[in-house]
Amino acid sequence: MSIVKLQRITLCGMVAEKAEVLERLQRLGCLHLNPLRAGELGSDEASDRPEAAYRALRHLSDAPEKRLQLRRDPDFDMDAVVAEVEENRLALGAAQRRREELETHIRLQTPWGDFVPPGADELAGYKLWYYLVPAYKLESLSEELIYQVVQRDNRHAYVVVVSEKEPPPGSVPVPRSAVGHRSLSELSHMLERTEQRIEQLSFERHSLTRWIFLMSQHLARAEDQAALRHAASTTLDEDNLFAVQGWAARERIAEIQAFADSQGLALLAEEPEYGDHPPTLLSNPPTLSGGEDLARFFQTPGYRDWDPSRVLFFSFALFFAMIMADAGYATLLGLGLLFGWGRLGRSRTGRRLRNLIAITLATALAYGILVGSYFGFSPPEGSLLAGMNKLDINDFDTMILITVVIGVVHLMLANAFKAIHHWGHHSALVAVGWNLALLGGLGLWLTVMGTLSASYAVASWGLLAIGGATILFWGSDRPVRSFKDGVLRLLGGLYALTNATKAFGDVLSYMRLFALGLASASLALTFNQLSADVMQAMPGLGVLLGVLILIFGHALNLALAIMSGVVHGLRLNFIEFYNWGLSDEGYPFRAFEKKEIQHE
Repeated sequence: MSIVKLQRITLCGMVAEKAEVLERLQRLGCLHLNPLRAGELGSDEASDRPEAAYRALRHLSDAPEKRLQLRRDPDFDMDAVVAEVEENRLALGAAQRRREELETHIRLQTPWGDFVPPGADELAGYKLWYYLVPAYKLESLSEELIYQVVQRDNRHAYVVVVSEKEPPPGSVPVPRSAVGHRSLSELSHMLERTEQRIEQLSFERHSLTRWIFLMSQHLARAEDQAALRHAASTTLDEDNLFAVQGWAARERIAEIQAFADSQGLALLAEEPEYGDHPPTLLSNPPTLSGGEDLARFFQTPGYRDWDPSRVLFFSFALFFAMIMADAGYATLLGLGLLFGWGRLGRSRTGRRLRNLIAITLATALAYGILVGSYFGFSPPEGSLLAGMNKLDINDFDTMILITVVIGVVHLMLANAFKAIHHWGHHSALVAVGWNLALLGGLGLWLTVMGTLSASYAVASWGLLAIGGATILFWGSDRPVRSFKDGVLRLLGGLYALTNATKAFGDVLSYMRLFALGLASASLALTFNQLSADVMQAMPGLGVLLGVLILIFGHALNLALAIMSGVVHGLRLNFIEFYNWGLSDEGYPFRAFEKKEIQHE
């Protein structure tokens, strides 16, 4: 769990060799470029991004089935393929929209039957207006209207009004029905032709998927060339010499030195200075690297700060588990993860996400077993699962105690890592002071609740006093050279102590873990009870209705649990935890490297 130490690398060489050096440096792929030409800072290689080509590639990549990829074709014409794919994409989209329109017209016209609506010239300028009138409103039709009831069912009368203009509002108690000028048979025939057109275009799309690899390679090569042009525009050129600068990990300095020697370049490696703002390169084991994505999702830590990735990884898993609070839901999601395991493993990002989801669902399963909830049902008395039920989610006092303790520990972790990383600075002592205050406050609350004996109250007050004094003294870093400086420093310490209200509110914020978990469990129990009541009240049909209630009810509850687990699991990390643990925001390390797909 660390932020990789970087060095500023400057390479100097001959301008005549700049293009070759940059191309090889891009192939090396270990440098985050630092522009040396201030006038070119606004350059952006993304401006060369061929959007039409990317749309075409996405269109082919989204195809449900793909052909065997062509990996070499000397006659491959990127522009011609993009144009063909774009034509297919637009035509397929138009045909699918046409199908939706026809299906809507058919659905609206089916109750009226299959007939050919007359044209305006066939009725001497009169037109037919169609209304679906509830049977009990039939008498509300205006007597001045010329109409005919052409069909009835148990609820409605199908009324056709003959009029030159649409009847005014009030003469008919319902809005006009949308019946077109084509018959139902003609609409069905048009829908059939449209389906055939969609099938033809889908076959063409399937055929075009053979170009995905070559298109990806071509686009990656185009991005590489754009990146090269951008890099060339940011070098410092003087007479016959050029210089390129960037940040690189310390462990790759030897590799860069070997590269410089092979290219005949001068190399200067420097440690970051006080005013420098290097990018942030996080380094974690592959299994836990999903925490890096969580960290970057909200705020990349500064280069001189600490890496919260692993804390975020495990705390998010715990928070999600407590909010879901059901082993059955966790098992169901786990089966879904197994189904998509191979697909997620196709990319590095997918593998990181896969590991994060797996650990999160394993934690959710373990917590669900502890609270003894399986789709809202409790395990039978005396069973193995019942013996593993150690927590009662309806025991408010215990669950509130657990969530408050988790909140205090989480905030203390943030302060502890901050103190360790910034040790020697006044902010580290302030973080220690807050940890003492949090621990003392927790001890006092536990003695009031009766969880701890009254003898611990004295120690808790002592921790609070020491923590408060530490914050008061070190809450400001103003040097004391006069009485005025002393007063201002004391006022700064008092101002720092006002964060006590924030600490109190942040700890209480963790009670949402219990509240949302209880809500999820209660909803599951409610749907189960509602289903059982329907089954008992309506034998036969009630079984079907009860099953439907179970399916839709638990699907809704699962969706709400997932949404709540993600939103609030991230919120507690990014709002409460980040506010106490991280003080600097950075920007991610982006290596100047080739994206072109290499042949195997």
